[in-house]
Amino acid sequence: MQIIPKANTLRKGVLLYRGIRYRKGFGVHSPFVFNLITKVIEERCPYYSFYDIELIRKQLLFRDNRITYPDRRQKGRLRSRTIGQIVEREAIQAKHGALLFRLANYFKSRHILQFGPSMGLSTLYLTSYSPDVRCIALETVPEFASIARIAFDKAARSPIDLRVGSYKDLLPEALKEMPQLDFVFFNTLYEQQNNRWLFEECLKHVHGDTVFVFEGIKASRKMRDFWQEICRHPEVTVTIDLYSMGIVFFNKRLHKRDYIVYF
Repeated sequence: MQIIPKANTLRKGVLLYRGIRYRKGFGVHSPFVFNLITKVIEERCPYYSFYDIELIRKQLLFRDNRITYPDRRQKGRLRSRTIGQIVEREAIQAKHGALLFRLANYFKSRHILQFGPSMGLSTLYLTSYSPDVRCIALETVPEFASIARIAFDKAARSPIDLRVGSYKDLLPEALKEMPQLDFVFFNTLYEQQNNRWLFEECLKHVHGDTVFVFEGIKASRKMRDFWQEICRHPEVTVTIDLYSMGIVFFNKRLHKRDYIVYF
């Protein structure tokens, strides 16, 4: 008899509860948040670029040349996998990528900063809505950056400035070059020791329409605690907890409130 892991059972139970309690904007009185839920988060219509991006994913999954890269879970160790295996494990889910596209499109974000391009697929989702987007993507793993460049060469609609190195070395210069921050995507699950610093540095450059999106807010105790710190931060007005992702707003015209939404 197959035994279902307890953690998986709990996660399914939480998602089922959210699906019953928090779908379609139930109980949300803020027009801003209600429109965001019904027109963006729960929107399921495919956009023109989704097919092209997912086609690139399929092409990368069939690449069998091996790459050796640092193990981000166990520092000091190396792993060797094919490009296809790396993309399968590390690339953003299509559902999450589609949400990034819809958010960037809805808020017409022009200046985008990204930590961890997720094999380039998340960057393509973020920037494909317009050729006028400026995006700086920061990556700590050179081998992952090489995979991202393959994706960019195939489908990038606008120039993507991909930089490789330590976030602490790269971020100050990137912030100097960005006239403002419209959208920041934190794919920093394996950079938990730097998350607070990254958040605080980016916070110095936000404006009323800036959007922050965090991947993996429930992935570990440290990430859950970090998300709670963000929700309590005095500069943050509205947060939306999607379980697997978190969205943050800084518009002072909005009442401070933390929302839970089924996704």
